[in-house]
Amino acid sequence: MDVNAPANIETDLQILKPGGTISIYAANPGESLTVPIRESMTKNVRYQFILTYTVTDDQKRHAVAAVAEALAAGALRVGEEHGLPLTRFPLEQTSAAHDAVEQETIGKVLIDVMPAT
Repeated sequence: MDVNAPANIETDLQILKPGGTISIYAANPGESLTVPIRESMTKNVRYQFILTYTVTDDQKRHAVAAVAEALAAGALRVGEEHGLPLTRFPLEQTSAAHDAVEQETIGKVLIDVMPAT
C-alpha cells in the first residue's frame, strides 16, 4: 500500500516480489506517476489504484479480513529484531509523537489511546 507512489515508485519496485501488486490510494491533486516500464514488465507488476470513497462495505470487510489473516501469518514482522523498531507514546504525549515523526524516527511511531494493562 503506497500513499506517495511518485516519491516511492523506485523503492516499491526494488522490494516488490515478482508478480506483486503496488496498491496506490493517495495522491496530491494534479500529481502524476511515471511508471518505469521495463522494471515493471520484468517483475510482472500489477498497479491497483484505490479510491476508498467508492469501495463498498463488503469490499472493505474483505480487505480487513485479508490484512488480518496476513498479519496473523507473520507477513509484517515488527520490532527491533526485525529492523522496524516501535516507539510508543501515551495519548497525552501526542505532540511528542508528532515531533518524533518530524525528526525522522526510525521505525513506527505509535500512540497508545488506552493505558497499558
